Amino acid sequence: MEKKRPPGTEEFIVGPDDSLNSIALKFNVTPNKLVQLNKLFSRSVYTGQVRT
Repeated sequence: MEKKRPPGTEEFIVGPDDSLNSIALKFNVTPNKLVQLNKLFSRSVYTGQVRT
């Protein structure tokens, strides 16, 4: 079953130089909003991870 993304979001694959803060800047949202949208349990992201 395909995981549904929240409306208005897009899939993003974390790169080796990405951090939660840099991803937030790319999408003009706060790091806390990314944590909320992705239901993260920590603020850590890793290369190859798929995020909304």
